[in-house]
Amino acid sequence: MREIERIYLAYLNEIEKSLEDIETTYKLDPSSKEKIKRLFTLINIKPEKKQEKIEIGNIYLTFEEHIPIYYIIYDQIDDLYEVLKMSDWVELGNENDLLTRINDEWFIVETWNNFYLTADQINRSIFYGKIPKEDFDLVRKFLNGEIKELPREKRGLTASEGSYQMQFHKKESQIVRKYKLLPLEQLPEFENTIELPPKRELLLELVAGKEKTTAFGENFVLHKDLENNRIELILPKELQGKKGIITILDQTYQIDHIPEKIYLKPTEEIKKIDVEKLAQKISVRETK
Repeated sequence: MREIERIYLAYLNEIEKSLEDIETTYKLDPSSKEKIKRLFTLINIKPEKKQEKIEIGNIYLTFEEHIPIYYIIYDQIDDLYEVLKMSDWVELGNENDLLTRINDEWFIVETWNNFYLTADQINRSIFYGKIPKEDFDLVRKFLNGEIKELPREKRGLTASEGSYQMQFHKKESQIVRKYKLLPLEQLPEFENTIELPPKRELLLELVAGKEKTTAFGENFVLHKDLENNRIELILPKELQGKKGIITILDQTYQIDHIPEKIYLKPTEEIKKIDVEKLAQKISVRETK
């Protein structure tokens, strides 16, 4: 068994099984077993509650059932905080994961895995530390498109589709999926808004008079609202009010009642977005 496969199996067992199940199912190497034991020890710790001021760059630890969720405060949007998931499974990181050292332990910042929390949810978490300023600056520049890639010495290995690293990414996104929907839950249905992460491949070199403002998907229409700097995702009447799944770029949203429109808010100027390329990265389907 390859080492990366052993690490991935240990990761899966961490999030899907109890410690007893892990030890009886797999013969883990000492380092992997120690990591898992440390996890289950952490769960039983009742730390002294220390209220820290919520600041950009702060790192916290919370749990989803028995699964540890480390995250960093990246931005504040009205009453919500945008955060990025972190993980100490650094061996499973890829070129989009930033390596950083916190409290003498290595972590990756999953620059692609953002979600949202309220101040109350953050205050119920365990304050873990603060990311070094130079590392936070790298994350910010990468997400803003100021640098095309993370420095080689500060990122994981390049991974291909279907690799263990990419399977890890899928699982990591699923763990915090419900928190990705928080902006939708806190807005009236007619104001549904999703923040689009920076995607350099969606930018286009503008040709005067030739940029398109409308694109068509299989069962939706995208329209650029230049005046309000947003994109309208217009959904068909036959889907409205039904349960469904909408995938936009790398993020999947489970919707209990599909609205008439969802507004996509980009970080770039709306006129710089190639709406046809964006339409190719969106899918909408009904669920039962």
